[in-house]
Amino acid sequence: MVAATQIPAVTSVDGADRIADFLSRHGGPANREEREGDMAEHTQGWSEVYAADGYRLRCDWSRAGSMTKMSFREIPPS
Repeated sequence: MVAATQIPAVTSVDGADRIADFLSRHGGPANREEREGDMAEHTQGWSEVYAADGYRLRCDWSRAGSMTKMSFREIPPS
């Protein structure tokens, strides 16, 4: 089982701190099965961290050469 999809390899310390803070506020990681596509390599997309209370932390990212841009947002349960 995996609690988070793979965020691009160049994840900042700030990103790791955001994920830890998100999980601490939302009951820890969710138990979910890894899905096909969770580890896909692209130049842009998103990855999500799933919390036990149903919230998702989405990291929208894009990669251009050696630069990776990331933005984070919390998505409530649907």
